[in-house]
Amino acid sequence: MSNNADNSVLSGLAVSGGLAAGPAFIYRGAGAYPVAEYKVAPGAEDAEVLRFRRAVASTRRDIENLMNSLRTRASSGDTKVFECHLMIIEDEFFLGEVESLVLKESINAESALRRTMDSARSKFERMNDPYFRERVRDLDDIERRLQAELAGCAKGVALELKEPSIVIADDLTPSEMVQLPQNLVLGFATNGGSTTSHVALLARALGIPAVAALGDVTQRVSAGDMVLLDGSSGRVELSPSRERIAEFRAIARLRSESSLAAAPAHPPGELADGSRIEMLVNAHHGLPTEAIVSSRASGIGLYRSEYLWIGREMEPSEDEQFEAYRDAALLAGRLGPGAFVTIRTLDIGGDKTMSGGVVREPNPFLGNRSIRYLLSHRETMLAQLRAILRASAFGRVKILHPMISCVEELKECAAALEEAKASLVRKGVPFDGSVQTGAMIEVPAAALNAGNLAEFCDFFSIGTNDLIQYTMAADRGNDAVSRLYQPLNPAVLKLVSATVEAAKKKGLPVAVCGESASNPVEGVYWAALGVDALSMSPAYIPQVAAALSRLSRRDLDEYALVPESLPAGATAAEAEQACRKWLSARVPGISEQSS
Repeated sequence: MSNNADNSVLSGLAVSGGLAAGPAFIYRGAGAYPVAEYKVAPGAEDAEVLRFRRAVASTRRDIENLMNSLRTRASSGDTKVFECHLMIIEDEFFLGEVESLVLKESINAESALRRTMDSARSKFERMNDPYFRERVRDLDDIERRLQAELAGCAKGVALELKEPSIVIADDLTPSEMVQLPQNLVLGFATNGGSTTSHVALLARALGIPAVAALGDVTQRVSAGDMVLLDGSSGRVELSPSRERIAEFRAIARLRSESSLAAAPAHPPGELADGSRIEMLVNAHHGLPTEAIVSSRASGIGLYRSEYLWIGREMEPSEDEQFEAYRDAALLAGRLGPGAFVTIRTLDIGGDKTMSGGVVREPNPFLGNRSIRYLLSHRETMLAQLRAILRASAFGRVKILHPMISCVEELKECAAALEEAKASLVRKGVPFDGSVQTGAMIEVPAAALNAGNLAEFCDFFSIGTNDLIQYTMAADRGNDAVSRLYQPLNPAVLKLVSATVEAAKKKGLPVAVCGESASNPVEGVYWAALGVDALSMSPAYIPQVAAALSRLSRRDLDEYALVPESLPAGATAAEAEQACRKWLSARVPGISEQSS
């Protein structure tokens, strides 16, 4: 992120809301372990494999202890960061790769581990999706732990923090963050990182203000310098005056008094006048269930099936898929009567790849990805549809097709679904014959053609992540053009409005499942445009629901007109500022909750 004109103020990513003022503590981190590659003595390969297995077992125990420690400071659902770490070190493919290198090439375990991790890191780094790119930090964390075990080194974070401070670092791994003395950490400010990292998730879970992607904050501040950190706006002020410190602390007290921390008593999504916006959760295979159930959502609005494919050499079998989808259907049933799970068919390609799967293309985002891939790999599509249909016997299930761009694709999807149904009927396998199907609106052509698409599906789900990228021709993961990733750009608003209008004419419900739904300013605006549901990660439901609970449908109608009220030529940033100002006036503390 770029610095402001005032060199004493840095702008980054708002990772975890809150204000913090205190001296800077510069944390350099443990760094990567140097690894030398050498040949083991002939016949010693098995002993080297055993040494690696012992390191894995010890690391597993350490992670489990870390999880137990974290549970004393946050909810049980927030240990999912380290549950993911456990899943990786227990993954048979990962373990097999390391051990195979030791046995086949007679190299030491440290080198085999480094090679395997480097291969995995390169795959994730090539992905455009920030969530997957951020998994590189988890791989770094896991490797650092395993290498320390293999080297017989101490793994704890050596940190002499003497007073409450703001930790300044290049970046942090989840383990480093959790092992810091939380009673002395006022906030975090890092050169790198993102809003989707596991460190960001932990900061929010522990209620610690944090700002990421500051670029060179470690070079701009010295140990002991006074720092003011606003985790809601992504601003960090260096060496402020005494007057500014006093003003900042007064604002912090005022925000604390008017915060939105208290959740509304009524179900999430209920407006002040009793009308509703459905609050749904995004989920995927392996996500802990506690956070989903405690979110009080009315359903799972987006189940990302691609998590069953990513990182594997072979695609999952129909039975493997069925078991995962069945569990998702049963989980949805725990959310209440009528709750459902919307399973998105395989959204692979672009920045999401599987080993040996999608063929490399010159321009993968405009290539054979998502529904295009499935329609050109019919057996894969039929197996997935059969698995989803089988799961529908255990709970209410909907099917969502990604990256639909034309009517022809929906017709082909319908034909494939009928073929899958006929196959199950012949085998006497039970399923819900009335399963609803929907189209993801994430390509501008789909939004412009929504009226025709509505004739061939039962609902729409707007994927704002890709819709914005394709509309603006700007990769949100590319710093050089990320400024053009503008949710409230007039062109984007027109496409969303056109989709909602087409859905209403046909009586179809429409949801937003992109990450903008979790930002109160944008999520509430989609509700103002007329969407029926917002789907997001469980952690964001309370803040969006709290904002909605203060507003009536009449308020939302007024909010929808805010961008139109601006002078001709107003920018997307000005529209966002106007919307934030309008919402802040009616929902005290909203700036504390939105990023």
